[in-house]
Amino acid sequence: MRNPVLWFGITGKDTQALREFYSEVLAWRIGDGDPHTGSDCRLIEPGYGGLPGGIYSSPEGGSGQATFYVEVDDPSPMLARAESLGGKTIMPETAVPCINLRFAYFADPEGHVIGLSKNAAVGGRGDAGKNPVLSFEVMGRDAKALREFYAGLFGWKMKEAAAFGYWLVESGNDGVLGGIGPARAAGQEGGSGFATFKVEVEDPNGVLTKAAKLGGKIVMPVTELPGANLKIAYFVDPEGHVIGLTTGMGYKW
Repeated sequence: MRNPVLWFGITGKDTQALREFYSEVLAWRIGDGDPHTGSDCRLIEPGYGGLPGGIYSSPEGGSGQATFYVEVDDPSPMLARAESLGGKTIMPETAVPCINLRFAYFADPEGHVIGLSKNAAVGGRGDAGKNPVLSFEVMGRDAKALREFYAGLFGWKMKEAAAFGYWLVESGNDGVLGGIGPARAAGQEGGSGFATFKVEVEDPNGVLTKAAKLGGKIVMPVTELPGANLKIAYFVDPEGHVIGLTTGMGYKW
């Protein structure tokens, strides 16, 4: 697959509180900010087979988001292409001081914010650790229009899943699998939807309970998908970012 998803990120107003929340709920190992780069990005060690990621402050005190990053050859032309297809640039291409990394953000036609990266995740997938990020997702009001937008933008290939009007984004290279579907399939009847990543866990009910206890909120309880040995669930963290959970994902659908 061209333009693979190789990174995930959580941006918010209080990175220390978010770090404590995710460390407790998902047992993630999260580092401190890097004074050498001038960035407050707190790197999340990837779980076994999963993507690396980070937690960092949202620009200008904004609400931020939990999202995924698509690795591209050149972020600026991709932003222009996104705009030509009905998207909007949220942050232009930006270089990270002291390291060979560039990134940017755009919003798709429904307003979901997605990251673009160049030279992210050079270390590849994780080889140890719990609760890896194994997939990404865009859920919205008009799933068909979203599929057309992302296929036109990134050249992603997709195939229809068994239920809920959900389509799978085929994986390739070093990227993880993905999905695009209607917001109602994620417990948001009439909602605007979201873009996010999904974490593979052993006990989704336990994670939901812990998230709610620590200031999060359950969006959709654990649900078993018909015809598949797969369970899904969703919660929001204390800053309102939607996170997906899976059990039974493995490495392939």
